[in-house]
Amino acid sequence: MEQKKKRGENWSSEEKEILRSLISQSAHIIENKSTKTSVNIQKIKEWKNITNKFNEITGKRRSDGELKLSWKRMKLCAKSNLYTYRREQSKTGGGGKPPSPSLEDLEIMSIAPHDFIVEVNNYDSDAVVNKITYMSYKFN
Repeated sequence: MEQKKKRGENWSSEEKEILRSLISQSAHIIENKSTKTSVNIQKIKEWKNITNKFNEITGKRRSDGELKLSWKRMKLCAKSNLYTYRREQSKTGGGGKPPSPSLEDLEIMSIAPHDFIVEVNNYDSDAVVNKITYMSYKFN
C-alpha cells in the first residue's frame, strides 16, 4: 500500500513577500535565461543561498524546490492577472473599469520583466497591439 505524500504547509502573504524580496536581490542570476553550465551552477548556488536565508528569516523548513515552485506559481498568477486586466480593458460595451493588477503583481513584473513581454504580429490586424513596456505602464 502506497502512502500519500504529506501536503506542505500553506504559504502566508508574509512568506511570499520575503521570497519576492530575496529573489529581487538576486534576480539577475535566477532569471537569467542562459542555459550554459556555468550559469546553471550559479543558479543552483543562488537558490540554495535564497533557501538558507528564507529558512533563517521565517524559522520554517522549506526546500529550494518548494521555493522555486512557489516563485513559478507567483509569476504565472501575475501573468494571468495582467492578461485578464488587459482583456477586460479592451472590451467594448461600457461598464465599469476593471480592477488594476495588484502591487504584488507589479512587483513580480519588475523582477522578471522578460516573462511579461507582449508579442505583436504586424501582419494580422486582429493581433496588432500597441507596444507597451510594462515597466512604464501606468495602472489607475
